[in-house]
Amino acid sequence: MRPSTSAVAYPVAGDAAERPLLAVWLLLALAVVVPLLPALPVVGYLVRVLAASERGDALPRFLADGRRLLQQSIGGLLACLVFLGVPFAALLVTVYGVVTLEPGANAPVGRILAGSTAMLFVALLGLYLLPISLTVYGQEGSIRRALSPGALRPVAGHPAYFFGWTLGFTALVVTVGVGGALFTLSRIGPLVGTFVLAYGLLVTAYLWGRAVERARRR
Repeated sequence: MRPSTSAVAYPVAGDAAERPLLAVWLLLALAVVVPLLPALPVVGYLVRVLAASERGDALPRFLADGRRLLQQSIGGLLACLVFLGVPFAALLVTVYGVVTLEPGANAPVGRILAGSTAMLFVALLGLYLLPISLTVYGQEGSIRRALSPGALRPVAGHPAYFFGWTLGFTALVVTVGVGGALFTLSRIGPLVGTFVLAYGLLVTAYLWGRAVERARRR
């Protein structure tokens, strides 16, 4: 079966069927009402999905070992902050600077564009390395090992990982675009949008986990 085909079926396949997908959807929907906190377990679960898909396993159960899930959520969030925190903070500073400019003031457009472009590349690099780090963390349970260059470099430089990561990134971009568009619908928009986001995140995690596996195998 082609990777793209199995990826589409992955969120509803296996012994757990659609229950993990529904759990992720519910938490993301709650995060619309109560910002961030309900989405924290989703981070830990995506760590599990990355590790499971790297091993070739089916979608893991969501509620298995709740304490371990909380630990993985905190560790996964830390890894996300390490790889994506700097460019995200720089983006916020840039946006704040543009918004707070005095009317009629000469904005340093060239420097703003150059800085934004540089931060975009840094963000893409962080997003490129993040799935490897989260997969290692899900397998070994060590955040130090997950952030070590020795664990990242062999996979990151492999063409098979680049190809699989690109597929996952494409799925993520489409998911965010479609989900964001659906959010604008009245009443049911957030429910439908978060469902698309939940489904797309699981597909993306599967593609990235398989990319890590192929890079290690070849």
